[in-house]
Amino acid sequence: MGEGVNAKNKENSNQLVDIQIQLARIEKTLEVVPTLAAAVETLREIARNADQSAKSAHQRLDQLQTAKEIADEALRTAQMAIAEQNAQKEDQMWFKRTFYGSIITAVASGIVAALWAAFKFSGH
Repeated sequence: MGEGVNAKNKENSNQLVDIQIQLARIEKTLEVVPTLAAAVETLREIARNADQSAKSAHQRLDQLQTAKEIADEALRTAQMAIAEQNAQKEDQMWFKRTFYGSIITAVASGIVAALWAAFKFSGH
């Protein structure tokens, strides 16, 4: 019976050593938990900052979109004004041509009439 008790004690001792080894491994693994917690908190802070930056950038993009729409409308208005000015220039050009053409025709007719009268008056 003494051998059976010794074998049982030896087996218990071996189990205790195995448990101690496993506990030491667990303790070693748990040593990094505080470091990991700090790293996780740092990552959370970085994520919050990134989220704020993204929201801020989104707001700036919205403002830029509004500014672009205003600029596009101003461009359309300017193009319409230029087109209207060009049409007015064409109208003015037509008026000038018509007016000066009439004057040239009147002067030429006057010269021809004067020459005709002079020719008739001279008796030829």
